[in-house]
Amino acid sequence: PRRTMTEADIVNFACLSGDHFYAHMDKIAAAESIFGERVVHGYFVLSAAAGLFVDAGVGPVIANYGLENLRFIEPVKPGDTIQVRLTCKRKTLKKQRSTEEKPTGVVEWAVEVFNQHQTPVALYSILTLVARQHGD
Repeated sequence: PRRTMTEADIVNFACLSGDHFYAHMDKIAAAESIFGERVVHGYFVLSAAAGLFVDAGVGPVIANYGLENLRFIEPVKPGDTIQVRLTCKRKTLKKQRSTEEKPTGVVEWAVEVFNQHQTPVALYSILTLVARQHGD
């Protein structure tokens, strides 16, 4: 799957988040900046990327457990189309705090968000808390 970013995305995310930074909202100031035009909020890029890989159905994933090593490599501009590549890096057993607690683990995924030119725009690791089956 892929998603094309729009100016409406920028405005809507600014209203939801309260982030009205000039590089996102001020066409004139953004045009005079290092970006040359308005750019999409980095955190919206992450949110839209999650929408491309999160399975909405009930399954082994319990929750998002965190992000690590986040870098925004290149700006994303209105009209750019993003895609995501996930690679499983590590699976770690999580210690149970009690015998009543269901067994869980943490899966670390390398996430690469790239644009229509196959240029990476964001790189990070996402951690997911997952249910374990019978102690595996």
